Formats: sequence, C-alpha cells, structure tokens
Amino acid sequence: MDIFCHDTKLNLSPYYLKPGFAFGGSCLPKDLRALLYKAKTLDLSLPIMASILPSNEQQLERGVRTVIEKGRRKVGVLGFSFKAGTDDLRESPVVELTERLIGKGFDLRIYDSNVNIARIHGANRDYILNHIPHISRLMVSSIDEVLEHAETIIIGNAAQEFRDVPRRLNEHQSVIDLVRITDSRSVSGVYEGICW
Repeated sequence: MDIFCHDTKLNLSPYYLKPGFAFGGSCLPKDLRALLYKAKTLDLSLPIMASILPSNEQQLERGVRTVIEKGRRKVGVLGFSFKAGTDDLRESPVVELTERLIGKGFDLRIYDSNVNIARIHGANRDYILNHIPHISRLMVSSIDEVLEHAETIIIGNAAQEFRDVPRRLNEHQSVIDLVRITDSRSVSGVYEGICW
C-alpha cells in the first residue's frame, strides 16, 4: 500500500486507501444513500455501492464487540465528532458506538475539545439537543478526567492531543484506537486497532 500511495498522479489521498473504522459525517452517508436511491429509480443494480453501508454497519458492530470483549464496564471515549477539528456529530460512527455502549450498560465518560454545547450552534446544536441529549451529560472537560475514569479508552478521531494517550496508560487500562493515532502496532489486550 505504501508503494501504491507514492504514485502522486493518482491525485488520491493515501488516507482513503488505508482500512479503518466506520465512516460518517454529514455528507458521505447522505450522498451514498442518494446515489443508491437514484440508481433504484433508474432500475440499476450497483452491488459494490450497495454493500458499503452494510459493511460500515459491520464495522460499528465490530467496535462494540471489541469493547465488550475487554470485559470492563468503565469506558472513556476521546474524540467523538466524525473527524478531528470539527464539532459535527451528525452521523458520527463514534456517536453511534457510544449510543450502543450506553444501551448495553457501560459507564462512559466522553471528551472532545471541539464539542462544547455552549459554543455549538445551528444544525449541529439541534442534532445534539434533539437526538443525543443524554450524551452531553457524559461529557467531561479534559483527557485526564477520561483517563481517571476509564479502564478501556476508545480513541475516536485523530486529534493531535490524543497522540500520547497510549503512553499515559496505567497497567489496568487498554486502548482501542479506531484511527491509528500512532504508528505503533497493535498489542493484544493493551493497544488495539480495528482493521489495521
């Protein structure tokens, strides 16, 4: 893959060619559903495109299973907007993962420096207040608060402030890194990624 990504004539970011956790955001899922709907109205079969959303769903389920398999109830989530540097939570896979973990009785703390209810406005604020108000009650104001609480830490987006988290763990904590925040390899039971 590294050799393939050296071809700059492709005009394609190598980021999109590396496997990882589920995708989300306010555009890609919506646009994919629109394309599939249009294809259906034209009686076209698009099997590869039609498999993308079910594949994404499997990634979410894999994330839930990975947390459950840790066997620890106290979970921290670092970064739950759909990508670092944004406060957009619409169709964030980490929000969906968080919702499922709440439903399974996990005790969560969540931190994302870009998501502050007092500063958010517009469609994103409406989404938070109308669709996930219970998540705002789990938000804390620092990485340290998450690390003090959690036995399992999920790194949900690639914010720079999370890069040193794997080095800050105590012997009873483990990390599930959904975004490959460091160049470290997975170490079973301590530092694990999904699909890398």
